[in-house]
Amino acid sequence: MRTLRLTIAYDGTRYAGWQIQRRGGPTIQATIERVLARILREPAAVVASGRTDAGVHALAQVAHVRVRSSLPCERLARSLNALLPPDITVTRIGETSQAFHARFSAVSKRYRYRIFTGAVVPPFERLYVHHVPVRLNVALMRREARALEGRHDFRAFARAAGPRRSTRRTIHEVAVRRRGEELHIEIAGNGFLHTMVRSLAGTLIDVGRGRFAPGAVRRLLRNGQRRSAGTTAPAKGLVLVSVSYPATRRVFTTRSR
Repeated sequence: MRTLRLTIAYDGTRYAGWQIQRRGGPTIQATIERVLARILREPAAVVASGRTDAGVHALAQVAHVRVRSSLPCERLARSLNALLPPDITVTRIGETSQAFHARFSAVSKRYRYRIFTGAVVPPFERLYVHHVPVRLNVALMRREARALEGRHDFRAFARAAGPRRSTRRTIHEVAVRRRGEELHIEIAGNGFLHTMVRSLAGTLIDVGRGRFAPGAVRRLLRNGQRRSAGTTAPAKGLVLVSVSYPATRRVFTTRSR
């Protein structure tokens, strides 16, 4: 068996998220597995670094698949991109160690949330930004964002987790950056709970709107009450930017063209 590592970019607009579902619309995972099975003529279970929700995008999702086929990575990349729909692209395929696991080997993920603050959203950006056409207090957003860095219990910023599931995570960085008429909230950490990034983004937006007093983020981290946190921001503004792993030797790597 060979273990292949895939880097995947996708527009999540028309998908019901990454993970295969019994009901609902198409998913990224199901689409890739179907095409892989057609090319390799064998079942192919694709495991990602983590799930992305319906409507969330990715610049560099990482996944692995174990296959019997000896098809070279370069040919596999060409075949995949020829058969996948245009809103999913495999940007890189490499053969890697059998010990590699896209989810459990990951040490950090980086997400970006895009907020368009101008009066009118450009038509080519409308599927990828959350429109907030008001003046936001960016300085206060940045001050509140600093309270999120470090290891905390993020119960207040996620959908209810099971009683045995830890809600503690480590956030390495939260940055609020102005990019013309856009604000970008970038969050990097060792893992995220369900809807956590969108909840953090929505809470910081509400901070910028003046809906929360200074110190609100620290209070939410202490009390852990989801109902007290801000709005969960829409999925379309969120993109998975990158996934980081410990340095490993790859036997073969090819970029798709």
